[in-house]
Amino acid sequence: MKGRRISSVSRYVLDSFALLTFLQHEQGWEHVGELLKEAANGKIELYMSIINMAEVKYLIARRGGRTPQVIAAIEALPISIVSADECIERVIELKAKYPVSLADCFGAATAIDLNCPIVTADPEFKKLESILQVEWLG
Repeated sequence: MKGRRISSVSRYVLDSFALLTFLQHEQGWEHVGELLKEAANGKIELYMSIINMAEVKYLIARRGGRTPQVIAAIEALPISIVSADECIERVIELKAKYPVSLADCFGAATAIDLNCPIVTADPEFKKLESILQVEWLG
C-alpha cells in the first residue's frame, strides 16, 4: 500500500492466508509485500508456524503449481519458521475452546506466544479477536 507506514510493532506472524494472498496477488497482497520488504531490510521480523507453511505448500501443490522454483522462492522469503512443538499446548487449548481449524490454531498460538499480531484475511480469525491481535488484509 503506497504511503502506508508499518506500525510500531516490530514483529508479525503471517497466516497461510496472508502468504497465499501475496503469492496470488489477491486483495491485500501489497501489504504483505511491504512486510516482506521490511523484513528483508531487517526492520521487522516475520514468523510463520511450520504447519501454516505446510498448508501453503500443500495448496500450491494441489493447484498444480508446486515446482522446485516456486518452493525455493517461498523458502527464500524472510520468514522465520516456528516449530509446531513450541506451541502445541496452546494449540490444544485453542482448539478445545474455539471452533477454528487446527492449522489456524497453530498460527494463532504462534502469534500469542510471540505477543504480536497475526496478519490474515481469513474470517476464521474473527472468532479469536478477543484473545489475539489481528492485522486484517484488504
